[in-house]
Amino acid sequence: MSAMQADLRGLSVAVTGGTKGIGRAAVTTLSANGAHVVFQGTDETAGQEIEALCAQGPGKAVFVRGDLLRFEDACELVSAGRARCGRLDVYVSSGGPRDPRPVLFREMTGPEDSIALLQSRLLPRLNALHAAVPVMREQGGGKIILLTTDAARTPTPSESMVGAAGAAVIALTRSLAKELVRDGIRINAIATTITSGTPPYDAYLAAKAERRADTLVKAFSKAHEQVGLRINTAQDLADYILFLASPASDQITGSTMSINGGLSFPSY
Repeated sequence: MSAMQADLRGLSVAVTGGTKGIGRAAVTTLSANGAHVVFQGTDETAGQEIEALCAQGPGKAVFVRGDLLRFEDACELVSAGRARCGRLDVYVSSGGPRDPRPVLFREMTGPEDSIALLQSRLLPRLNALHAAVPVMREQGGGKIILLTTDAARTPTPSESMVGAAGAAVIALTRSLAKELVRDGIRINAIATTITSGTPPYDAYLAAKAERRADTLVKAFSKAHEQVGLRINTAQDLADYILFLASPASDQITGSTMSINGGLSFPSY
């Protein structure tokens, strides 16, 4: 449950990856603050549960089935948002495919493995940008929020290509913010790390319960030992998404905020 509040009444918001983890927390938080949310995912049962949950609050949420890796589905999400409210005020690009999993560079068999990792982490954000920007330019403004990773800022074993994709997202955030500010479009990113209440964290808990000593367990266990404050929750990220979606952030564009509980202290 969020401790933050913002007046989002009348705002049209689209969220990808909205049935699980950070995306789900974003959908319920934005709707609880009055936004009309269309959200995308592949789990129709979870989508219906979220719709029913949000129906109890001041906002609304509508599930639209879609694949993060398909540009056509990103465009369909934007169209659904416009159809409900006549415009799209905010596009939150969250979520991503679980496969291929991060792996040490030396264990990759060739460039095709690197390209597959780059594509899986970068393409969902490119789809969001290409779907949302033309609509927001036409209507004279809007906000785009991109979820990315602290591996782009802090070297992380097994995440060389994941970090490279994240670095591209951060660079795009800065460059496109400058390019599109004249159109009234604000673009910001959130770089996160290990976060409870997400599928990767659930996988870690299951592996730990089975006493497996794989890379996932080692990495997450080390993070628990090193974190300065506490491990992120999905709600921590949703609260910052709420801030970026609200009028309180209207003077902010081109930023990337690391939310990691003091696990690392990136300098850029």
